[in-house]
Amino acid sequence: MKALVYDEYTTDDDFSKILKIKDIPEPKPKPNDIWGMRGKPLAIPLPHISGTDAAGEVIAIGDDVKNIKVGDRVVSHGNMSCRVCKTCTKGEEYNCKKRKIWGFETGPLWGGYCEVTHLPEVN
Repeated sequence: MKALVYDEYTTDDDFSKILKIKDIPEPKPKPNDIWGMRGKPLAIPLPHISGTDAAGEVIAIGDDVKNIKVGDRVVSHGNMSCRVCKTCTKGEEYNCKKRKIWGFETGPLWGGYCEVTHLPEVN
């Protein structure tokens, strides 16, 4: 199968040097696995920047940000729920009917596979 692979870390800004599309063996499912990705693709608005999981250093913050400061190292949480419905206030944000996945369904809040991105403090 085809996969986007990187074989090394770099401080170079030209990721085309390390990101390669390669043929790799297709994994075999284990007894408790669920497999997917074949079939109809998601209806993702285009243009699109992927990346539900990102990590980096905070370079700027909004006026209302309270718990994070410039220079902090952070990891994203891709689940973007409304945080106000009954489900969210019970601590079940993953079941929110208004939930969106950062990097897939969030319009101008594109994913983290770019040099600079932004998302709400709670994520």
